[in-house]
Amino acid sequence: MKLFRRTARSVSGTLGRESALINALRPTYDRLLDWSSGGKGIVQTLNGREQFRIDPHYRVHFPEVYDPSVCDFLRRRVGAGAITLDIGAHVGIYALCMAAWSEPTGRVLAFEPNPATRAALEKHVALNALTERIEVIAQAVSREPGEATFFASELEGFSRLGRANPDRPQAAETTSITVPVTTVDAVCAARGLSPDWIIMDIEGYEAAALEGARETIRKGRGRLGLIVEMHPTLWEMAGTSREKIETLLAELSLRPTGLTGQADPLADYGIVHLEYC
Repeated sequence: MKLFRRTARSVSGTLGRESALINALRPTYDRLLDWSSGGKGIVQTLNGREQFRIDPHYRVHFPEVYDPSVCDFLRRRVGAGAITLDIGAHVGIYALCMAAWSEPTGRVLAFEPNPATRAALEKHVALNALTERIEVIAQAVSREPGEATFFASELEGFSRLGRANPDRPQAAETTSITVPVTTVDAVCAARGLSPDWIIMDIEGYEAAALEGARETIRKGRGRLGLIVEMHPTLWEMAGTSREKIETLLAELSLRPTGLTGQADPLADYGIVHLEYC
């Protein structure tokens, strides 16, 4: 299979990965990969280190190089038995990594409200025999429990959901779905959890999720690690601003440090470590 994949990469590189011919052949190639793996998934190596089995249909969302500086940061700090909340888990890259780094008894709660994306996430958990250690939760995370309307683009397949924005018309190709919403504090209180790590990528709604985690953050002082993907260009749509986030972080005694080369972690898109101060 390795030779087959190397040959395919060479051809794709020659013709252009987004060329009309390659795009036309890609579904057939994915089916061949799936067939050749016997339905057990293809082996994908992440950043030259971790190896996971993935469904070949989703390999574009599971690249061989992915947030290397962040993965290195976490790899050196996540301990055996760590409990992680992965908020906005998507297809499961960080969920799988955190499970690997916290072996043999670490646990991951992976929150993914998008039904199509969640199906891919659940498949990756199963392919890697991690169903006992990664729990997939069909909820969004925000400042208070309830429900929220999201829009999923039919053209984007299982890509992330976008929240409803009354000031911006939705494209005709989108489908609205209502999903249950919880908070970090509610989940931790109900389960008696004291997480060691919270990883968050929810496309502009970081502040809302942090507001709903106040008690967990307070109790975890000096122990809890917080990794957040910041989306400053989406904050206005999400009803927040840099000033509001600065105020929130000050209230929570947190200081942002960029992990992906940002000059300003609250102005530039990127992943930050929220340190206690």
